This record gives sequence, C-alpha cells and structure tokens, in this order.
Amino acid sequence: MATTDWIIGRGLLGGALARLSVNPVQATRIRWSDPELSLRDLADGLDELIVTGGRWRIFWSAGAGVTATSRSVLDAEVQVFTAFLAQLGRLPTDVLARGCIFLASSVGGVYAGNPAPPFSEGSAVEPISDYGRAKARMENAIRDVAKASGIRCVVGRFTNLYGPGQDMSKGQGLISVIARTYLTGQPAGVYVPLDTIRDYIFVDDAARVAHACMERIMDAAPGAVVTKIIGSSCGTSIGALLGEFHRVMRRRPLIVLGSGNSAGQAPDLRVRSTVWTDLDGLAGTTLPAGIALTYGALLDAAVYPDSPGGSAD
Repeated sequence: MATTDWIIGRGLLGGALARLSVNPVQATRIRWSDPELSLRDLADGLDELIVTGGRWRIFWSAGAGVTATSRSVLDAEVQVFTAFLAQLGRLPTDVLARGCIFLASSVGGVYAGNPAPPFSEGSAVEPISDYGRAKARMENAIRDVAKASGIRCVVGRFTNLYGPGQDMSKGQGLISVIARTYLTGQPAGVYVPLDTIRDYIFVDDAARVAHACMERIMDAAPGAVVTKIIGSSCGTSIGALLGEFHRVMRRRPLIVLGSGNSAGQAPDLRVRSTVWTDLDGLAGTTLPAGIALTYGALLDAAVYPDSPGGSAD
C-alpha cells in the first residue's frame, strides 16, 4: 500500500523531512496569517491526503514560536493545532487506521524547569516559559485525540536543531549565527554563560530519526502514543562549541559576550533517550562535520543567493 507524507510547516525541520522522505510528499499551502483560513486550508489538505485510500503520515513541524515569543501568539498556534486535531479525530475509524501523526516538540521547552539533567522520556515535564507551556499543551492534546480516536502518534522532543536553511530571524540557531560571522566579519552576541550546555543535532539526522519513528509507530496498537527524545546525546557547552569552530575554521569566531534576558533558558539540557534507542544511531553527523556543512551552505548562499539553499522557507 502506497504511503503519502504531509509535512505541515517547511522551516528548518520541515524542509529536511520533505527532502529526506522516501514517499510522495503532499504540498498544501496554508495561510497561517489568518487562523480561520489556516484551518480551512488544513481541512482541505486532510481531505486531499486521505482520498487516495493509501497509508498516510502527518508531520506537524509548524510554528513560529520560540522562547521569547509572546503568549498571545503561542496561544493562537496551540488553538489552530488543537482545532486541526479535532478535524483529524472526526475521521472514520478505517481511515485513522491507515495513518499516524508526528508532533515536533522541544526538549528546551518542556524540561527547562527540571533541575536534574540528563533528561529522558521519563523525566518530569517542567516548562518555565510560555513557549514551553505551549509545547506541553500540544503534547497533551495529541495524547487526548489518540485516546479518543485510536490514531497512532509520535511526540518527538527535539534538542537544538541546526544546519543549512536555519531561519536566524527567529532568534535561534547559534551555530548558523556563529558560522555567519566568518562571512560577514560582524561579531555575534552570546548572552548566556559559556558553561551553558546544549545538545546539538544536525537537522538531516533529526529528520531521519523522525521518519524511522513514524515507520515504527504504524506497527503499534491503535491509539498508541510514543514520546521520543531526538538528539545527539552529546552535551556541548557554549565554550566548547566556540572551540570546535576554532578547530574547523582555523581561526577564532567573532564573539561578543553580553548579558541578556535568560528567562526560560535552562543552564543544562543534556539528554539520554531510553525509548527506541536503536534509532539514535541514525544521528551520526559529528559536530565538526555539521559546522562545516552549515558554513558551506551559508557560503554557497552568499555566492549564489538565488540557490534553493539560500534561505529558509
């Protein structure tokens, strides 16, 4: 039976999910600027997805929210997502049996208030920002629809994604921001302590793990929900990250240390997944290799600004 992938959201993660899919990828334009129009577009996309009669997989990687995003914007994103889940939950049982849904969540959002890293899927969820609380609400919503409708779901809690195509306007993407300093000669500001620890995963690796999770969930019982941390399992301090740049690029990055608002930011986000751990081997891109690939994409975009890799979708 043929399978169709519908990837909702085409930013850094969504672009990689589409690029690495082995299945036909449905393209549905969503008018995110208007919640009513976006729900209408999502309903049309859902109809298009299921009409083929084959297997289907939905990846929800949409959302402009980051740690500093206002509560009103995040509330609107959650409301659209939960309304879409309601559309999904009303599908006939035989249609739901042919599909599954993946929610892209955030390690940094849901564990930020937990003082006991490294975090596993069994660690207590303790968000301390509106962003983290929004992610937790979305996770709870998908579990509720799975219980009520029988659809199979994966909640992917991602660590820090990086790679070509990062949208740096969102205030994220430290690796891309630092890599860009080698092209522009303009320093990057670092506003957290250098001993702040993050887990960086190359976006293509993250997409491979997500696809593998979706293949596996289809063999689970109806209504199954699996939460999987998706990361490199290698904690790296900001100071060590700067050292990696020095080694890869053969010169120090241009950095300005400053003080900023660290509300909602945890000092240590190391992880150790205990779920489907055999899939962790799909994340094989080393940090030096990922830095080189990210810099190379930025360089190509600077030389060939109209190339497909020149900007994030």
